[in-house]
Amino acid sequence: MTTVNPNDILFSVPTLSNELATLLPVTVQPTAADFFLHEDDWEQMEFFSADRAEEVQATLSEYHLFEAQHRTEGGWRKAYLRQLARTTVLNLTVSELAAALGCDIGPAPLLHCANTLSGQVQHGFSLALGGNVSLYGFSDETGIPVLGVSMGSDADNARLLAAFTQLNASHGLILVDWRSQMLLRAANAAGQLDIWRP
Repeated sequence: MTTVNPNDILFSVPTLSNELATLLPVTVQPTAADFFLHEDDWEQMEFFSADRAEEVQATLSEYHLFEAQHRTEGGWRKAYLRQLARTTVLNLTVSELAAALGCDIGPAPLLHCANTLSGQVQHGFSLALGGNVSLYGFSDETGIPVLGVSMGSDADNARLLAAFTQLNASHGLILVDWRSQMLLRAANAAGQLDIWRP
């Protein structure tokens, strides 16, 4: 029997969302058409309304110091738990968002950890933007409280930039990439980005 000191176990990501979505049990066999997302990837890149920019910047600054203190070879000794309150990101229905972006509504995310399915996001959706870039989240009676971004392998950054530019111009949304410690605050017609880093 091998024993492992819990203090020797490292995290593979430096930050995690403190709150996952409500999950429903998976009752049918998933297929390749489903939208799979690792629990650790939940909200690693996400949109916020612009009125939360100061709060997001303060969290990024705190996280930046935490990440540097806990980084070690092969991972992180601790992961920073982001505890930002959920508020409505968009006062739109998912259908309205899909129409604005010119894409179809895809299946709700299936969250998994290792080889185990945790469940399907209740009231969830995915929106494939093309180029292996998707938006995802869930809706409630107020609109859309979570709007995340999933970047697959060899993702086309231009697809995400186009969606960000549109949502920033039409709804004042900002986009934070927690792993990269970067906040996109605005984009102009020439494609120049207002980027903030701690």
